[in-house]
Amino acid sequence: MGIIRWMSAAGDTQVVWDETDAASMEQAREMIDRAFAEGRGVFTMDESGTGVRLRQFDPSAREIVVIPQIKGG
Repeated sequence: MGIIRWMSAAGDTQVVWDETDAASMEQAREMIDRAFAEGRGVFTMDESGTGVRLRQFDPSAREIVVIPQIKGG
């Protein structure tokens, strides 16, 4: 079981998925695909607590954090 924390101006939206539930897995996968399409940062934490950028949905991750795209100026 894992959780996605989607950070935005509206706050923190949370979506939970369970590897044994196809519907929740599909919802989580679609959410992460949308994050990549929007250019958002998608991260998980490794065993030592260091943030690791994801390049695709990882169903074995306990927690995935999605942040807004960082814009330079």
